[in-house]
Amino acid sequence: MEQFLVIIRGAPASGKTTIAKRFRDYSKKIVWLKVDNFKDFFSADAALEEQKDVDETALASLCHLLDKGYSVVMEKIFYDPFIIPLAIQEANKRNVKVKVFQIQCDDEILIERDSTREGVKEGCRKPMGDDIKNISHHLDQTVIKDAIILDTGRISVDECVLKINEELSN
Repeated sequence: MEQFLVIIRGAPASGKTTIAKRFRDYSKKIVWLKVDNFKDFFSADAALEEQKDVDETALASLCHLLDKGYSVVMEKIFYDPFIIPLAIQEANKRNVKVKVFQIQCDDEILIERDSTREGVKEGCRKPMGDDIKNISHHLDQTVIKDAIILDTGRISVDECVLKINEELSN
């Protein structure tokens, strides 16, 4: 398969990370770029105003990975999606195929999934509760042009992975 960039955007507990992890394969030069990993560079809990620096740092890493010939699955909530067109532009400069996926899921499912996510059972974090609805509704109002919608409340992770692979084959 030719080099690609997949961008996955969605609410917390929507399945972004679970889907993205399924693509990692060093032998095939496919990496997972979890943008939120850059938050700790800036503070213990990067606020919205710090997200621009988080995203720009991830963009620099994306450019490095693309230049090294890696295919990249980049994921984040992307509450402010300003970085997505910039990532697309960088991929296009390198003639790398790009597909953007927006995950949608019913609020009740998101809340249920969030209540059982890693860290909650261990007491390291609290469930987001109704805050997850606000994020989900905001993302629904700011869908990226030409994004392919994946509804993880209605289709499985395996079906999402198949859909992404189908889209990359087109």
